[in-house]
Amino acid sequence: MEPMLHAFLSRRAPWAAIAAVLGCSAVSAVDYAQCTDGATCRQAFGLGYTCGSAGLCEEIEVFQRCKDVYPVDLLKDPEKYRDVVVLGSLFDNTAMTGDGKLIRAASLAVDEANMTGLDDGRLFGIVHCDYQENPALDGLTSEEAAVAGAKYLVDQLGAVAIVGPGTSGLSEAVYRELAKPEHGERTLIVSPSATSPSLTDIDTTKPGLFWRTAPPDSVLGAKLAEYMEEEPIAKAVVLYEDSTYGKGLAIELDKNFEDQLELRGYTDPAVIPQEVVNIANQNPNPTAFAVVFITSEVSQVTAFLNAAGASQAPFYTNPEVKLFLGDTAYNADVIETTQSTASALYPNIRGVFPGAPSGPVFELFLSTYAAKYSEQASDASYSAHTYDAAWLAIYGAAWSYYQHDGQLKGRLMAEGLQNLSAGDPFDINATTWSSVKKAFREKRSINIRGASGELDFDPTTEETTAPVLRWTIVNDGGGWTFEEMLVP
Repeated sequence: MEPMLHAFLSRRAPWAAIAAVLGCSAVSAVDYAQCTDGATCRQAFGLGYTCGSAGLCEEIEVFQRCKDVYPVDLLKDPEKYRDVVVLGSLFDNTAMTGDGKLIRAASLAVDEANMTGLDDGRLFGIVHCDYQENPALDGLTSEEAAVAGAKYLVDQLGAVAIVGPGTSGLSEAVYRELAKPEHGERTLIVSPSATSPSLTDIDTTKPGLFWRTAPPDSVLGAKLAEYMEEEPIAKAVVLYEDSTYGKGLAIELDKNFEDQLELRGYTDPAVIPQEVVNIANQNPNPTAFAVVFITSEVSQVTAFLNAAGASQAPFYTNPEVKLFLGDTAYNADVIETTQSTASALYPNIRGVFPGAPSGPVFELFLSTYAAKYSEQASDASYSAHTYDAAWLAIYGAAWSYYQHDGQLKGRLMAEGLQNLSAGDPFDINATTWSSVKKAFREKRSINIRGASGELDFDPTTEETTAPVLRWTIVNDGGGWTFEEMLVP
């Protein structure tokens, strides 16, 4: 079906007035006023309109991967959301092992910001795009889907910031796509969980347009090596996803582990079960031996553990063999989807995670999330980081809005993020939002504490730091759960 085409005469001209000027009883499907950019059409008709190839405002077709929105009527009531500040998110919406809780954490931040909005009543909205690989949706790879979602958010909806993507490789792909000149004004990206060290210098211009609420894996790799040496481990095989994240963490581990380390990268997850068998067969008499498995996908963690538990349990349950897992595995879905097959391996599993969300800000986030969604946000390891990332995008928008005459531009928003690590202390939550806006109107920096922990961004690298959490899986009498120990 051809999209409806509309013209505009003023920013808020009612349909009847437009029809009167055009000399007809109703606005025609195709009219004669021209446009030069999508922002003009959104101002005239509201969210969901853009400047088409014919130079006329037209109603956009909703991208099927981006139908999840908050507020729920965001794309259904253009007039109501004419002035909305659009944020986007890029996550994996796969059931069970996907990022559903992260998506809802981001929506919670938007909901809280909208209790008062900006000073003129301007509200925020967020459009969630899905980059899962799913033939039932289309034939896109996760990278193709993430890039397509980013282009839709920015080019069609005018999103000023993107929360996500959740992985380092996708974050790099999206960043490089949006840096192309055809996308116009640059967009702020705030990832909660893209931790590859290679992303630290992806934007050499400061303030940078890529930010994250988790520290880079340079810290995690060193702490993982330290954990292995304390075990002690004399020899280890590292099976890693050959991606920006997997390769980056494997390299950091290799830099810091002083004993024998063998690196094995893979590109196709289908090889994981065979690699599980190969490692067992090639090390028939293990002593002080470890297998390190690194991936950015929960589904691949479960594939690794289930393969080890199903076909090679005698090797992987040997007390001389330890299994070390990265931050992706610190997720309740891993236990849920492996305990029937791999629980015998659990005593041998060790893991690390960057940061240890705790304290009053985290507890308030958990209780507010539970009240709204009737589930536990803590079941997803990066839910607090995502909540903070969405608030950072909102804070950046507020700074740009107040300090630059209502403008909402990526670099100006990033300038706002440079003002979040010094000054009066503020907790990230709904109760401080009005005070944050007041500080920004007065051009005052603030020092924020998030649900994910302290967010002290280094002024040079624009990276945050965090302690490292060591975890194991234990049976507490009522089932399997994570047991944690914080390492400074």
